[in-house]
Amino acid sequence: MANSTVEELLRGLASQLSEKEDHVLCSDIRNKLFGPLEFSRRDLGALNIMRGRDNGLPDYNTVRKCFHLPPVDDWDDINPVVAEENPNIVAELRKLYNDDLMNIDLYVGGMLESDGGPGPLFRAIMKEQFTRLRDADRFWFENADNNLFTLEEIEEIRQVRLWDIIVNASDVDPEEIQQDVFFHLEDDPCPQPVQLNTSEMEPCNYLQGYDYFQGSEVTYIYSCILLVAVPLICAGAGYATVKFQNSKRRDFKTKQEENNNGKSVDKMMVKEWLQQNHKRIVKVKFGPNQELCTVNRKGEKMRRLPLAHIDVLTVELTQDIRRKPMVLIRPNLDHDLVLEFDTEAARRKFIHKLEQFMLSIKKEIRKEHTNKEEMLANAETKERRQKRLEHFFREAYELTFGLGPNEKLKLDEASSDVKMVMRTSLSKKEFAGALGMKPDEIFVKRMFNIVDKDGDGRISFQEFLDTVVLFSKGTTDDKLRIIFDMCDNDRNGVIDKTELSEMMRSLVEIAKTNTVSNEEVEELIDGMFTSSGLTYKDSLTYDDFKQMMREYKGDFIAIGLDCKGAKQNFLDTSTNVARMASFHISEIKDRNRHWMFKKYDSLATFLEENRQNVFYLFVFYVITIALFCERFIHYSFMAEHTDLRHIMGVGIAITRGAAASLSFCYSLLLLTMSRNLMTKMKDFSMQQYIPLDSHIPFHKIVACTALFFSILHSIGHLVNFYHVSTQPVENLRCLTQEISFASDQKPTVGYWLFQTVTGITGVFLFIVMCIIFIFAHPMIRRKAYKFFWATHQLYVLLYLLSLIHGLARLTGSPRFWIFFIGPGIVYTLDKIISLRTRYMELDIIETELLPSDVVKIKYYRPPNFKYLSGQWVRLSCTAFRQSEYHSFTLTSAPHENFLSCHIKAQGPWTWKLRKFFDPHNYTHDEDNPPRIRLEGPFGGGNQDWYKFEVAVMVGGGIGVTPYASILNDLVFGTSTNRYSGVACKKVYFLWICPTHRQFEWFIDVLRDVEKKDVTNVLEMHIFITQFFHKFDLRTTMLYICENHFQRLSKRSMFTGLKAINHFGRPDMTAFLKFVQKKHSYVSKIGVFSCGPNPLTKSISNACENVNRGRRLPYFIHHFENFG
Repeated sequence: MANSTVEELLRGLASQLSEKEDHVLCSDIRNKLFGPLEFSRRDLGALNIMRGRDNGLPDYNTVRKCFHLPPVDDWDDINPVVAEENPNIVAELRKLYNDDLMNIDLYVGGMLESDGGPGPLFRAIMKEQFTRLRDADRFWFENADNNLFTLEEIEEIRQVRLWDIIVNASDVDPEEIQQDVFFHLEDDPCPQPVQLNTSEMEPCNYLQGYDYFQGSEVTYIYSCILLVAVPLICAGAGYATVKFQNSKRRDFKTKQEENNNGKSVDKMMVKEWLQQNHKRIVKVKFGPNQELCTVNRKGEKMRRLPLAHIDVLTVELTQDIRRKPMVLIRPNLDHDLVLEFDTEAARRKFIHKLEQFMLSIKKEIRKEHTNKEEMLANAETKERRQKRLEHFFREAYELTFGLGPNEKLKLDEASSDVKMVMRTSLSKKEFAGALGMKPDEIFVKRMFNIVDKDGDGRISFQEFLDTVVLFSKGTTDDKLRIIFDMCDNDRNGVIDKTELSEMMRSLVEIAKTNTVSNEEVEELIDGMFTSSGLTYKDSLTYDDFKQMMREYKGDFIAIGLDCKGAKQNFLDTSTNVARMASFHISEIKDRNRHWMFKKYDSLATFLEENRQNVFYLFVFYVITIALFCERFIHYSFMAEHTDLRHIMGVGIAITRGAAASLSFCYSLLLLTMSRNLMTKMKDFSMQQYIPLDSHIPFHKIVACTALFFSILHSIGHLVNFYHVSTQPVENLRCLTQEISFASDQKPTVGYWLFQTVTGITGVFLFIVMCIIFIFAHPMIRRKAYKFFWATHQLYVLLYLLSLIHGLARLTGSPRFWIFFIGPGIVYTLDKIISLRTRYMELDIIETELLPSDVVKIKYYRPPNFKYLSGQWVRLSCTAFRQSEYHSFTLTSAPHENFLSCHIKAQGPWTWKLRKFFDPHNYTHDEDNPPRIRLEGPFGGGNQDWYKFEVAVMVGGGIGVTPYASILNDLVFGTSTNRYSGVACKKVYFLWICPTHRQFEWFIDVLRDVEKKDVTNVLEMHIFITQFFHKFDLRTTMLYICENHFQRLSKRSMFTGLKAINHFGRPDMTAFLKFVQKKHSYVSKIGVFSCGPNPLTKSISNACENVNRGRRLPYFIHHFENFG
């Protein structure tokens, strides 16, 4: 081409035969129509068809009629030549258009007409177009009205041909080109025998498209892997952290045990054979007491073999050479322990350790040799025995409700499984385990003697079944007779006061309380005799006993035995709510309304109770979605001039919308953690319009929303960078003016992700975000709090990177600062306020270790430190980890001149605090004594108690700590008229705890509160949940004793308080209905709770159930959670 002249090109164009027109489109215009501005190439044929449909062009036959062409009535008539040569095309076309000739697209029908040139329809259309163009052109030379040419000049111009122009304007000779340059005929110059094709031309390079993404494939793949791998790595690190902390606690516990016993414990890893093919890896510990223990990998004790009462320990050894060696340890009065070893050397090592240990405790070993089959067949392991006992209790349960009155099961009529069970008997230890008690307790001994009718020292299946049937189907007299026989220890037919006293003391022991002295038990018995009209008697006959129990006859109708240790219980333990007769609840009949109205009431109640939360969540999501939509619309339609959408597609609109939403969410997170601001807001009336107590749940919701938009933003930009990497440099100038590229530079995905400010900060932001969110998981927060707290401090880096992220202005001006500046200033000021006490070190006045792993810390109150009862602070101890702060409720009252906290050891920091102040470990340092640092006080969910005329307070477990302060403050204020203007006139306090012993320190607080409560503003109820079923025999007897003791002493026999004791969980719905009926003169009642999540949920459900009745007063629930 470079050596050719224009004349040669013109001669070639005039002489070479052109390709005939047909209906076939080449691959270039079907697959590579447009250039790189379109990140996906287009098909011209499909595009033309779509354009016709979008612009509403009529069908092929209708257009033929418009151009005065006859309509086509047969498919073959469109192009008879094509129909004859390639009938498959016509058949396929007919199938695509459902055999409807009036449905063919104009472009498809017109193209199919082509045969050596355009078909009739396209010729008519082109002729029409050229005619219109000619007639509308006022400069056309034939237009005489424009006066450009005369008629003679027009006629002369018509005579000029293209041949004339070529000959006169070039060096082509007249003989070298034919007169009609558009057609080449025979005898014309430069003959062409055939049409030129590629087989007769010089080979040329194949024309290929340029792949701008080439070289970015590996980087892009690894970037996608990074997006998935970072969360997985962070999750693995979080899991490893929890395991590491658990391991440290186990090691510390082991060392502490060794230190307490003054010697190390020898141990060895072995396999324990349980039953059949079931084995587990355990660690056998020798000592430190006279016992063998097996523990699992977590350090949990699995089995304990006491050796104190054994003189000779029997050990069986297998002799099978080709099998793994095994050892069976058979202690007296206990289950066998079967161990398996990998090698004979390991077994010898174990036997040597066992012999040394037995020698150290002055015991002997008797070795016996046997084979493996015989050993395993005779081995009575704990698991095998437990399985048999489960079958025992299950059969007893099924037969209890399957036998008729006075009917007994016959051995010859039973199945083989039942026969095996009927031959099984219970020892006293197994019977005690089924009752959930210890074998040496008086109640167990007396009950065992009653059930063991033949006196052989074991309870047969029939004896156990008879007892269960009696409790399930027996009369009240039958059950009273059992109680009478239990009290009649010497079986002489009468109960003297000594026997009754022993039974009372056993019940007190069952209740796990030591508050009742022997004198008080005797006084209780005398009172029971007196109230029954038996003052003159020193002993009771059965008739006298029935007379004493006549008042409680109804309580014995449904009593039974709650077998807590057996997996088959003989009472309905799923509804173990306490008997609350003291509430005097009368049933309120619900109105008979249509179910639709009830559903409406439920919905209306829910919205009323949660109206503030629903409103603010609605506002939050409206703003978040509106920000997303505004940016999405802007980059989809309002920023076309930047060509961003043409380069990145719809992805740029999605990522920019997500960026706006996540900027708002991350900025709002700062406000939800501005605790000083929220505490101050509680002092103003605006707090009733803002659910400040729900700031932590709202914080989590906002964080999860931010996480969603962050992931959407990250994935969107990964797609966007792919599109950008497929573009040439000249098409990237629309992105930003901050970056300039050389003309030969080809930026790859690696450049955009790791060499730009936006890319590298985005990668770091994604990593930081994953670390913060994963380490905020409840499991990590509970087991490894310091790691949760440390990773949460990365929020500073998160906000710093977010501010830098948009400075490169790749897709627009930075906008994060617009959302951040307001909340950032507020949060900074809030942190500055916290500094006023954060580094003030307060001397500790006293510490006290309390039951249930609770430690009390009493320390000096900072000057001008004001707080309300129910508020909380964040503490750290200078003795260790001065920078680690934890949240605890103040248990001291505002009028006291000191501060105190009761801290339960649950996590690593609290355990370390308790162990540090343990008198056995504590060493006082005169020069550098431990001190307390604190932040706060901060507003709690319970601090608004004084705003309600009637309040219900519920504390669960260690959740009673805020009420130690509140109740003290309440009685002090009411007794001194300090709170004469306060609305609160009546408070119901419900304390829910497993046992009295676990929180004895709080009983002392309640006792002091009761003394100060001269106005009777406080009514207390205590619920013991870790007890037997409400209809269990033991619970019923305790209720009877408690009622008698309350009458005599006006206080509880278990706590010494006026507060009423209940056994079981409270029926909160019934209690709230009682309060609602009693105080119907008020419009609303505040319900305050602090405890674990299940407690909060049950109280919330109770409030919702009562409020659903649409009666006043209305219950408003405030709560604090832990755990």
